[in-house]
Amino acid sequence: MKEYRAGIYLRLSKQDNEKNNSIETQREITTNYAISRGYKIVKEYADNGYSGILNSRPKLNEMMLDIVKGFINMVIVKDVSRLTRDKNKTGWYTEIFFPDNDVRFISVTEFIDSGEKYEIDDGIMLRGIANQSYIEDISKKVRANKNAMKEEGKYVEFLVPYGYKKETSDKHKIIIDENVANNVRKIYKMYLEGYSSGEITQYFNNQKVKTPSKYMKLKNAAKRWNSEQICNILSNQFYIGNTVMNKYETNYIKKTCKKNNKENWIIKENTHQAIIKKEDYEKVQEIKAKKRKSANVKYEYLLMNLVYCGNCKRKLQYKIYKSKNKELLHNSAGFICNYFYRKKCKNGTYIKEKALNEIVKKEVIKMLCQINVNDLTKYYKKMSMDSQKMDELKRKEQELENKKSILYNKKCEGYITAYEFKIEYEKLKEEIEKCKLLINRQNVKRNNYENKLENIMELFKKENYITNNFLKEIISKIEIYSENKIEIFFKQKLQ
Repeated sequence: MKEYRAGIYLRLSKQDNEKNNSIETQREITTNYAISRGYKIVKEYADNGYSGILNSRPKLNEMMLDIVKGFINMVIVKDVSRLTRDKNKTGWYTEIFFPDNDVRFISVTEFIDSGEKYEIDDGIMLRGIANQSYIEDISKKVRANKNAMKEEGKYVEFLVPYGYKKETSDKHKIIIDENVANNVRKIYKMYLEGYSSGEITQYFNNQKVKTPSKYMKLKNAAKRWNSEQICNILSNQFYIGNTVMNKYETNYIKKTCKKNNKENWIIKENTHQAIIKKEDYEKVQEIKAKKRKSANVKYEYLLMNLVYCGNCKRKLQYKIYKSKNKELLHNSAGFICNYFYRKKCKNGTYIKEKALNEIVKKEVIKMLCQINVNDLTKYYKKMSMDSQKMDELKRKEQELENKKSILYNKKCEGYITAYEFKIEYEKLKEEIEKCKLLINRQNVKRNNYENKLENIMELFKKENYITNNFLKEIISKIEIYSENKIEIFFKQKLQ
């Protein structure tokens, strides 16, 4: 008789309040089962407070590692939902992972035992679907309940914004926290007076004011204020008495949260007492919008990230001088080696951007005129052949994936045994991996082609075709030795 080294897996989520699912109950059921049948339990794995839909849990990960190492060859659970509530994962564990690692799986209360031959009843997949449906139903009810409470004007979140607190007698009602509300007022006042978020940050740090997370005694609280905290306070409508609903979309199954687009937000006004006047809040948003607009205006010069010092080989600094009224004078812009001022380079040459642009443009046009049309014809022909090869590989990959699905259905319907399924599955998996490797190689090859002056003939028909992006495609760098000695390094021509 085979000697089994059993591991018992126990799991309880925060939402599970049933007594028959407690860790103690699960431990008693699985342990008694093992003892009554003479199986030796070598280790216990218990994830307390983790949802069954999560793929990664501390003790589950530990058990998986022990299985791969060969430390245990039997897994005992109270029921399949303890292992996972994901129907796809249920099939993966019982049909692939456990058989592949020679592990016997037992679900005590559902009378499931893969036995010596590691064959699982198809009913386990139905239980997997039922388990996932259960958690999906729970998540919908939680979401609907929270939305209904918000509609009634009740506060349902765990944390409240800085400057507010929950009322002691009613946790769904919030009031102003006068201990720190003046800090919020101070932030708005300073911003309206012309202080930047960085200057406000510095002021609060100098005054040694506790950060919001430190004041609320949160775990891993920030010790110092930063500009992001200030900006969040300045943009939060909560401070004018409004509650923004549908701002985030929570997936209770995957335990994820993502921000919705602003057009999907639902704003309920006057849900609580305001700290900031509405007109002050709106003035702040106007100032922020103007700053964002001016910050987005960026001058992108033609030879950006291409000009280097011929002497020290470091990138040259791009310099734009300012007039007395602080306006940028682009006509006087140019390049100079920053390391000359640091006395690490002897090249003190300053070359004007306008002059260098003209030199580079002339050389580029001269180089383009030398390109042989026959080379371009060969290039596009080669691209076409590689494209056909790529299509063939993708079709083959899809056919193999379809075969894998058909194979699984045959196994479920009893046309082939679990052993036959395993052998054929491994063959298909190996073929798919080879196919994917070839597709990746073709992608790399294709990308290399596309990076070499694509549609070069059309460029001559367009005006202002010489742009920074275009130059980066054909030039690796430009080295400046002096105003009269400039070297342009073109990338390898099309083959």
